Amino acid sequence: MPLDPSPMTTVEAREHLARLEVSQQAFARIIRVNPSTFRRWLDPDSGIPMPRSVQLLLRLLSPTEARRLIKADEDSPA
Repeated sequence: MPLDPSPMTTVEAREHLARLEVSQQAFARIIRVNPSTFRRWLDPDSGIPMPRSVQLLLRLLSPTEARRLIKADEDSPA
């Protein structure tokens, strides 16, 4: 399946989070950004675009891999 080259909308990003069954905060931990930064990326009024790499990850990541990454993060020493 080819990747959609267009910028991801806020609605699409939220749909991908729902598909992955992860919260904004959990996804922010996966990509190692502050949850408030991720929230700003999802706010269409912020004017701060979501990095393309994050958009690609949201599109490509499977729910299984998302859970594995979250578990690995929880299991790693603080």
